[in-house]
Amino acid sequence: MDTELPAHLWSLVKPRIVTLLCVTGAFSLLAAGGASAATVAGFVVAGACIAASAAAWNCWYDRNLDQHMERTADRPLPSGRLDHRVAAAFATTLVVVGTAVGLALLPAQSVAFMLLGFASYVGLYTVALKRRHWLGVVLGGSAGSFPVLAGWTAVRPLTAAPLVMALVVFAWTPAHAWALAYVYREEFASVDIPTLPVVASTAQVQRGIRYAVWSTVATVLAVIPFAEPPYAVTAVAGSVLFVLGFRPFLRTGSERTAVRAFFTSNLYLAVLFVAWGAGGVLPDLTPWSQLLTLAALPALFVGMWAAQPSLRGVPASVGGEWRPVTDRIAAGVAAFQLRMAREHDRPGKGE
Repeated sequence: MDTELPAHLWSLVKPRIVTLLCVTGAFSLLAAGGASAATVAGFVVAGACIAASAAAWNCWYDRNLDQHMERTADRPLPSGRLDHRVAAAFATTLVVVGTAVGLALLPAQSVAFMLLGFASYVGLYTVALKRRHWLGVVLGGSAGSFPVLAGWTAVRPLTAAPLVMALVVFAWTPAHAWALAYVYREEFASVDIPTLPVVASTAQVQRGIRYAVWSTVATVLAVIPFAEPPYAVTAVAGSVLFVLGFRPFLRTGSERTAVRAFFTSNLYLAVLFVAWGAGGVLPDLTPWSQLLTLAALPALFVGMWAAQPSLRGVPASVGGEWRPVTDRIAAGVAAFQLRMAREHDRPGKGE
């Protein structure tokens, strides 16, 4: 028996992506009012298996491309340490198990949304768009929206709230993905993947990410009328920090600021969904709790920036979070001083 087989199979499922999808789905379930432990467990198992299967099929389909990129060449499939037939059998088993568990423990509509997410990621993004058009990431972002709908419909019928929250994930995906692709743009270019940082100039990438950032913030704030106080407080404070996290890249276009933006986007989405889910089971947030949230969020983001997570050996940039505020204060003080000087120099003044 190959003792490395479990590790090879584990690498196929992209655990960090699956974890983020499980977070959005599970906290959507809580936002809908929560459910029994069996339902929650069934949802997590089914959702994780189906999402993991989609990730494994993505690795299987891209194995020949991955051979030519430094970031992925050492993965089990492109390196030849894992037989592609074993990977295909594993991916098939995951989606079958996930679907069976879901149908046994969840409403059929919830499972259908999970499978739509699978089809969107594997069919629409991986096969149809990724190698053909820079809009692949934008349209493929729909794959991340379906766990939101799956989580909500595991408890109750669809309403406006989960639909708008699903749009949050859709709007969030381009800025997140393009920040990552900017760091790896040379590797994507080497295999002719036409992601935006490959086919556009840095200025155009910055412009596209700026539109995506503000579209995300607008969609996040649009959820507030349908949500409880925990989400509202987090959405307002988190959105400010989200913009501040991306601002250095929009100013300089450096790789270090792109790394910072990428990890900022991950944290932003996670705290939004945690707050949304908390509002479903703990809707009454006291003023003291609101103040605690407002204090904790900046500490969380600044702590992440200070930790300097890295991509491709490039550490995230640190500092400058409050520069927009200090710049405005400095500009205001300078304008006030100039106005006072002009007043003083006017005829009849200062004599």
